[in-house]
Amino acid sequence: MAGLVAIAAPCARGQAGATGAAAAPATSSTADSEYVPTMTFDVASVRENKDADLRSGIVMSGQSVPRTTTLRVTNFTIDNLLGMAYGVDFDQIVGAPKWHWTAYFVIDAKGDSEADAKLAAMTGRQQWAEQQHMLQALLEERFKLKTHWETIEGDIYNLVVAKGGPKLGAVGSIQLSEDERKNIGDHPVPALYQKNDGQGYDFVAHACPMDQWARMLAAMFGRPVIDKTGLTGKYDFVLKYKGRWDSDRPADDPDPTLPMDQALQQELGLKVEPAKGPGRVLVIDHVETPTAN
Repeated sequence: MAGLVAIAAPCARGQAGATGAAAAPATSSTADSEYVPTMTFDVASVRENKDADLRSGIVMSGQSVPRTTTLRVTNFTIDNLLGMAYGVDFDQIVGAPKWHWTAYFVIDAKGDSEADAKLAAMTGRQQWAEQQHMLQALLEERFKLKTHWETIEGDIYNLVVAKGGPKLGAVGSIQLSEDERKNIGDHPVPALYQKNDGQGYDFVAHACPMDQWARMLAAMFGRPVIDKTGLTGKYDFVLKYKGRWDSDRPADDPDPTLPMDQALQQELGLKVEPAKGPGRVLVIDHVETPTAN
């Protein structure tokens, strides 16, 4: 899918097959941080795809349609759904049921036209919060989901400045392209989004703070990433990458595009270092396979 793809923090296992995750937070303000989402879906179809066969391959996709209350999910596991609803990776989920690897779900849900209009008028962060809340409410209703958050000590990464210093642009150093202007329209310019041009993925930042970049890297690397750069400003940058770790790529891969860990250093002058520290985990207290529609 060419064009702009707004993203939230997706589950690592869902990244390879998922397309267009929930709309990412595009702006940051005190009002947004205090915002309390309340919206729910008006209608929802939820079913388990009992014909899914991993041996022959399956297509996984999940999308909260930008600026609407429409959700479309194909062949997501409960872990994928939790990642989309709560912005967690697989290693941040505790107490998953035995069927979390083997049950795949198809969901179509939406609100009415009034709800769509209400959502479209919100800021990017408010839209993202509402779309997550709607999926959370759906999981609570149809999957009887009950969860709570805990903070535990575990493996994390520290985001630090690499040798040679940061290679980040000042705000305004990367001008919006015509395609960006067309896709963004009258909405606020996202601080951070992902672009797929059919050849690979780019992260594009316009006035992005390091704490927001660290949260996105946490989704990419599968564990909490703590900003230790000491960089307090906002920055413009583009990061082109393929995959996450150099060690994951076949030695004979001819693609010159760098994996995330190397691109981070060479293109942005940053790197992640393994460390120990506190991290939040989502604990599943109860969950069931959904009732038939």
